Amino acid sequence: MPPPPPQDRQEMRRYWDEKISWWADSSYEEHPRGPVDRLMAHLRRSVHARAVIALEMLRPHLAGKTVVDVGCGNGHFLHCCLEAGAAHAVGIDISPAAIEEARSLAKRHGTADRSEWHVGRAGDGTLPPGDFVTGFGLVDWLEKDECMQFFKALHGRHFVFSFSEMDGSFDEWVHYFYLIKRLEWFGNGVRAYHHPRRTILRRLQRASIDDVQVVARREMRFGRLVHNLHTLSR
Repeated sequence: MPPPPPQDRQEMRRYWDEKISWWADSSYEEHPRGPVDRLMAHLRRSVHARAVIALEMLRPHLAGKTVVDVGCGNGHFLHCCLEAGAAHAVGIDISPAAIEEARSLAKRHGTADRSEWHVGRAGDGTLPPGDFVTGFGLVDWLEKDECMQFFKALHGRHFVFSFSEMDGSFDEWVHYFYLIKRLEWFGNGVRAYHHPRRTILRRLQRASIDDVQVVARREMRFGRLVHNLHTLSR
């Protein structure tokens, strides 16, 4: 079977321009619309959980540091990092609408002078300087080549990112058909992915990154965190 065509970046940008407010509300504020969205909001509580867990991991190291969040959405996680002591935050997202929401959030919380926001895409293979790189949900939206470019850009950096693992659980299957298959059928060139853990680790090794830890906790359901923060003490 031939590989799928490359993702349409314009369609991906349009998709997130339209979805970002609703996604952030249902993931962090929990204001879902309708019965199907309520079910998916229940699953998306894992999005909130992974942010909480990642912040717990980063908190001891944040004082005076810069955090670069790729696929930052409305900037929720970076705002939490600034509240936890980070000196500066850099958010990158493919969606101009998301970046505008992030700027507005920063102004409302008085952190505009300690943050910057850029429209961009992780698969471009370059990242701005910073002490920590984060990316939650990001890898699920990258094609293989883009994923490799992102991983190569992580080389030599401290990072925490997430991925959705193919674990065969009920929640994973529901999400798979709701999102992955729905986009495959009706996504107009936009796709998302769940990954076997071995695929993520193999790609990291190809990017010369092999000293990592994978965090799996019940509240994240099929979400996993990958990080190399344990190397900070060396």
